[in-house]
Order: sequence, then C-alpha cells, then structure tokens
Amino acid sequence: MPRSRFNVIRLCVAACCLTVSDPDVNGQEPKSGLKGGLPVAAAGDQVIVKREASRIIDPHKYRIPLSLEPIRTVTLTAPFDGLVKQISGKPNSKVQPQGEIVRLDTTIARLQLLRAEANSRVVAGEAKLVSEKDDAHKAVAAARLELANAELAIVKYNLELCGIRAPFAGELQRILVTDGQFVKAGDPVAIVVDVGKLLIEIPAERSLVEVGKTMTLKIETTDMEGKVDAVLPLNSRFDGLRELFDSVASAVIVVENLDGRFKPGQSVYVPLIPRQPVVEVQAGSIGNLPDGERKVQVVRQSVVRDVPVLLMGSVGVNRVFVSGPFADGDEVITESSHQLGDAFQLKQSTTNGSGSDNSPASAGGTKKPKTGIGF
Repeated sequence: MPRSRFNVIRLCVAACCLTVSDPDVNGQEPKSGLKGGLPVAAAGDQVIVKREASRIIDPHKYRIPLSLEPIRTVTLTAPFDGLVKQISGKPNSKVQPQGEIVRLDTTIARLQLLRAEANSRVVAGEAKLVSEKDDAHKAVAAARLELANAELAIVKYNLELCGIRAPFAGELQRILVTDGQFVKAGDPVAIVVDVGKLLIEIPAERSLVEVGKTMTLKIETTDMEGKVDAVLPLNSRFDGLRELFDSVASAVIVVENLDGRFKPGQSVYVPLIPRQPVVEVQAGSIGNLPDGERKVQVVRQSVVRDVPVLLMGSVGVNRVFVSGPFADGDEVITESSHQLGDAFQLKQSTTNGSGSDNSPASAGGTKKPKTGIGF
C-alpha cells in the first residue's frame, strides 16, 4: 500500500468560534493550562503542524450484510404428487412437534387403503383353506399373506404422509403453497424454524475469540451478549477484511432467545466490518476523546477537526487502520507544537508574501505572529 505524502507547514491559530478558556467546550482545558507536555494553542499563537494526506477507502468495499438466523430451519416438502387440501396455521404462528401444517388430498390414499385391506383379507382366507399337511402350499400362502400385510402397512403410512407435520416445536416461518395447488413429490410447502436460539457467523480477530466465551453484538439498535459456539477458518465472503487485520477468523455466535425478543433476519453489526471510511494513519496520531473513545485530528479546509475513530488492524509497527467520518481532502495531523482544539481555524503564514507551506505565518488576518516556533 503506498504511503501518503507528508506536508510540513507553518500555521497559526486564528480567531476560533469556540471560547478557548471555557473548560466545558469540546473537552478543552483553560488556555493557560498544559496537557501532554504541550501548551494549549490560543488565538494569535504560532504553531507548526505536521500532516499527511489521507487516502480514504470506501467502506462499501467491506460491506457484508449480517443477519440473525434460526438455530434450526427445516423446509417441509410434499411426499408425493397431489393436491393441497388444507393449510393449518399462519406465518409466525407457533407449532408443536408433529403438529399438522399442510394436508394433501387423501382420496387416492384412502382408496388404496381399502384395496390393500381387502386384498389382505382375501389372502388370509385363502391361507386358511390350505391343508395343514400340504407344507409347500402352506409356505406360499404364508408368504402371500406377509406380502399383503406389508403392502397394507405401506398404504397406511402413505395415508399418514398426507398430513405434513412439523418435526419440532418452533415457529411457522413461511407457507409456500395455497389451497387447491397441485404439488409434485419434493416440492417445498412450508418452512419451520426453531427461534429459541439464534445464530450468526461473523468475522472476528482470532486472538480475541474462544469457544464458550461471550461476545457483544449490536442487533439493530440493541447490544446483546452471545456465546461463541465455534471458531472457523474465515468465510470466503469476508476475505476483503484480510487487508485490515493481522489474523481474522469466522466466529459462530449463538444468542439465547427464549423470550422471543429477537427475530430471524434482524441486522447485526460488528466492529470488524467498518461502516465509515477507512484510513491508514500513524499510530502516534491517535488520541483520546473526553469520553475515552479514540480520535484522530485532521485539517479540513484549514480547520482542525476531531474525528472519532474505531481501531482496525495494524500495518507493521507504527501504522494502523482506523474507521471514522473522514471526508475527502482531510489531512491527518501527525505532530504539532501545540494542542489544537476541535474547530480551531488555522491560517498559513504569509510574512514573506510567498504563500508557500514553509513561509512565516500571521494570525487573524493582518495580525503578525508573536514568535516563530518550529520543530
């Protein structure tokens, strides 16, 4: 990955729209204070800022939709050709084990049953007429009776199959047929799911996941704990994330849902899939916001902005990927002679009239800088 070009410029802080001496504004300390060994910049101070152009990576490159799935899903199919006679239940309704969901027309099956029963009685009667001393005929008659009874059992079983039933207690997710519809053997007719537990496969840093431990997921707007059920090689659909992390794997997370709080299909968000632009920065340019979150400072149209970021993976020893609300043209501040507050206006020095990056600076329009400060 090509490294961004460094620009070292002399800038001075002009009048800021925020009051520097107010400790409650943007978490800044009073202007007379020192923080991190550097003076807090005030209007009129001359400062030197090192910055580098940011190369913004579109987060859509890594956008992979994640959603909850039932712990078990079964698609019920037609056991043979026939007409849909009756549908029991509606989508999202609860079903019990062996509860009938779809019934096929039983006319042919019932007629086959009558024929099989009659045939069984005929064969049984014929067997009684065979002389007990005629062993050969007796054996044939016994075999014919056994065959007739087996055919009868098959017909009864097929009659039972006319009622397509749920294999476990769960929820009827979808009905795929309508009353009177002709279906062929193997055609899907309904989907039954077990939503007592839900699962999701997500990308995770390999060193941070372990089977049996818990992870926090963001399910739409709710944070929820889930247990790691399995750690697998990275799913191929997450391959794009390899460039952002040193070692990434797939983790199968199971979420308890006995109260039915969550539903299959709800969106899941994880930190490893960035939702905002990604930028590679120097590790030393990352600081802390007052709430403890991480930030990077950028120069945006001559204004210093605090950009809250999430840390991604490292690039070598001194660089790291971060994700945050970066904008085209942002220049990441890597070093400064002063602490710069969010929304500080910067003006390039124009003392020598050259207007170049290395020229002296003035603040607040025509006001001359107090001193020259450099690294």
